[in-house]
Amino acid sequence: MKLRNLILLGITSFSATAIWNIPAAFAYQYLPLKNIQVNELKGTVWNGEAKEIVTKNLTLNNISWSVDLLKSLTSLAIKSNIEIQDPDITFKGLAGFTMSQTISLDDSQFETTGAFASKFQKLAKLSGDIKGNINHFEMAKGELPLLDANYHWKQGELLSPMRIRPAGDYTIIVKPSDNGLTANISSSNAPLALSGDAKIDKEWKYKTNLKIKAANASGKGTMNIIKMTGIRLEKDGSAIIKQQGQLKAFY
Repeated sequence: MKLRNLILLGITSFSATAIWNIPAAFAYQYLPLKNIQVNELKGTVWNGEAKEIVTKNLTLNNISWSVDLLKSLTSLAIKSNIEIQDPDITFKGLAGFTMSQTISLDDSQFETTGAFASKFQKLAKLSGDIKGNINHFEMAKGELPLLDANYHWKQGELLSPMRIRPAGDYTIIVKPSDNGLTANISSSNAPLALSGDAKIDKEWKYKTNLKIKAANASGKGTMNIIKMTGIRLEKDGSAIIKQQGQLKAFY
């Protein structure tokens, strides 16, 4: 091998090794992160951990990551195995990020609580345990996300704006369709029997077709409350929720 090639090989090897071993704490100083504070960084940008990540509305503890080099090279994206062990939420999965700022998740699982989920919206307060399996998620700027996932709300209770008791189990299964996303909703061992779906197309137009019916005596009082809101009950005592509207891209 010519001397020039040996020198180039040496420089390349040295550069690759240097980049691979950049300390995460050093790289963090130069990242354009606004309103995000990362504490107690250890390891490298490719394989490291953070004791705490703090944003305006959220604090997460015990986050670790490991870049999957082979998957990153074959997908032209940064693919990293992420794990979160926070008291309020646990997560494990493969996260991706491209130069065009497309975000993805694959083979991911999370567990959290209704109380934690309630912090991110003002419509309702929830209790119970929430588990999710995300087979694939992909979100590009301005576009409807791709999503193949299922979510299970175990021993869930709605605490407000109205109280639904006793606790029950609820499931949402989201699948991609030819023109967008379809979410099938169901319940089991719950005071209300839920069935039906919600659809959203690539233009962000949504439609719901849900049936709510008392599954036992405890659910009849809730159906009366629903009736008081102006929703008409069918002859069998059920309520059919058919709505449609327009949403806006959120990323």
